[in-house]
Amino acid sequence: MKKVILLLLGILILHACGYQEGIVQKEGKSFIKFAGNLENVSVQIDDMNQFVLKSGSKSGADDNKLYQVSQGKHSIKVYRDGNLIVNRILFLDNQATAEVIIP
Repeated sequence: MKKVILLLLGILILHACGYQEGIVQKEGKSFIKFAGNLENVSVQIDDMNQFVLKSGSKSGADDNKLYQVSQGKHSIKVYRDGNLIVNRILFLDNQATAEVIIP
Protein backbone atom coordinates (compact mmCIF):
# COMPACT_ATOMS: atom_id res chain seq x y z
CA MET A 1 0.00 0.00 0.00
CA LYS A 2 2.85 2.36 0.85
CA LYS A 3 4.41 1.67 -2.56
CA VAL A 4 1.18 2.53 -4.36
CA ILE A 5 0.81 5.77 -2.41
CA LEU A 6 4.45 6.73 -3.10
CA LEU A 7 4.01 5.89 -6.79
CA LEU A 8 0.86 8.03 -7.06
CA LEU A 9 2.56 10.84 -5.14
CA GLY A 10 5.56 10.65 -7.47
CA ILE A 11 3.33 10.79 -10.57
CA LEU A 12 1.46 13.74 -9.09
CA ILE A 13 4.71 15.62 -8.40
CA LEU A 14 6.05 14.95 -11.91
CA HIS A 15 2.77 16.06 -13.47
CA ALA A 16 2.72 19.22 -11.34
CA CYS A 17 6.16 20.28 -12.58
CA GLY A 18 4.65 20.95 -16.00
CA TYR A 19 7.34 19.92 -18.46
CA GLN A 20 6.93 21.94 -21.64
CA GLU A 21 8.58 21.22 -24.93
CA GLY A 22 9.03 23.63 -27.80
CA ILE A 23 11.41 25.27 -30.23
CA VAL A 24 12.25 28.96 -30.39
CA GLN A 25 13.35 29.99 -33.86
CA LYS A 26 14.47 33.49 -34.70
CA GLU A 27 13.27 35.12 -37.88
CA GLY A 28 15.54 34.44 -40.87
CA LYS A 29 17.11 37.84 -41.44
CA SER A 30 20.64 39.13 -41.83
CA PHE A 31 22.27 42.50 -42.28
CA ILE A 32 24.77 44.14 -44.61
CA LYS A 33 26.73 47.04 -43.17
CA PHE A 34 28.31 49.56 -45.51
CA ALA A 35 31.27 51.47 -44.11
CA GLY A 36 33.97 53.70 -45.51
CA ASN A 37 33.73 56.47 -48.09
CA LEU A 38 30.02 56.65 -48.98
CA GLU A 39 30.31 59.75 -51.13
CA ASN A 40 28.62 59.43 -54.57
CA VAL A 41 28.06 55.69 -54.05
CA SER A 42 25.23 53.53 -55.35
CA VAL A 43 24.69 49.87 -54.42
CA GLN A 44 23.06 46.94 -56.18
CA ILE A 45 22.14 43.87 -54.11
CA ASP A 46 21.40 40.77 -56.20
CA ASP A 47 19.09 41.75 -59.09
CA MET A 48 17.44 44.67 -57.30
CA ASN A 49 17.54 48.20 -58.64
CA GLN A 50 20.50 50.35 -57.63
CA PHE A 51 20.02 52.66 -54.67
CA VAL A 52 22.16 55.53 -53.42
CA LEU A 53 23.89 55.38 -50.04
CA LYS A 54 23.49 58.72 -48.34
CA SER A 55 25.92 59.84 -45.67
CA GLY A 56 24.61 61.67 -42.62
CA SER A 57 27.70 63.73 -41.87
CA LYS A 58 29.40 66.28 -44.09
CA SER A 59 32.55 64.19 -44.57
CA GLY A 60 30.73 60.92 -45.17
CA ALA A 61 33.80 58.91 -44.13
CA ASP A 62 32.66 57.93 -40.62
CA ASP A 63 29.14 56.76 -41.44
CA ASN A 64 27.95 53.16 -41.29
CA LYS A 65 24.82 52.09 -43.14
CA LEU A 66 23.00 48.89 -42.11
CA TYR A 67 20.51 47.16 -44.44
CA GLN A 68 18.36 44.10 -43.68
CA VAL A 69 18.39 41.21 -46.16
CA SER A 70 17.36 37.57 -46.06
CA GLN A 71 19.87 34.90 -45.13
CA GLY A 72 21.74 33.11 -47.90
CA LYS A 73 23.89 34.08 -50.88
CA HIS A 74 23.92 37.69 -52.06
CA SER A 75 25.80 39.49 -54.82
CA ILE A 76 26.90 43.02 -53.86
CA LYS A 77 28.03 45.58 -56.43
CA VAL A 78 29.05 49.09 -55.41
CA TYR A 79 29.41 51.86 -57.99
CA ARG A 80 30.93 55.32 -57.67
CA ASP A 81 30.17 57.75 -60.49
CA GLY A 82 29.15 54.83 -62.71
CA ASN A 83 32.37 52.85 -62.14
CA LEU A 84 32.28 49.46 -60.40
CA ILE A 85 34.49 49.68 -57.29
CA VAL A 86 33.33 46.66 -55.22
CA ASN A 87 32.02 43.32 -56.53
CA ARG A 88 31.50 40.68 -53.83
CA ILE A 89 29.46 37.60 -53.11
CA LEU A 90 28.38 37.25 -49.47
CA PHE A 91 27.06 34.16 -47.70
CA LEU A 92 24.99 35.28 -44.71
CA ASP A 93 23.81 33.16 -41.80
CA ASN A 94 20.72 33.82 -39.74
CA GLN A 95 21.11 36.93 -37.52
CA ALA A 96 24.57 37.67 -39.02
CA THR A 97 26.02 41.01 -40.13
CA ALA A 98 28.50 41.29 -43.00
CA GLU A 99 30.52 44.46 -43.42
CA VAL A 100 31.36 45.85 -46.85
CA ILE A 101 34.10 48.47 -46.68
CA ILE A 102 33.95 50.97 -49.51
CA PRO A 103 37.32 52.47 -50.48
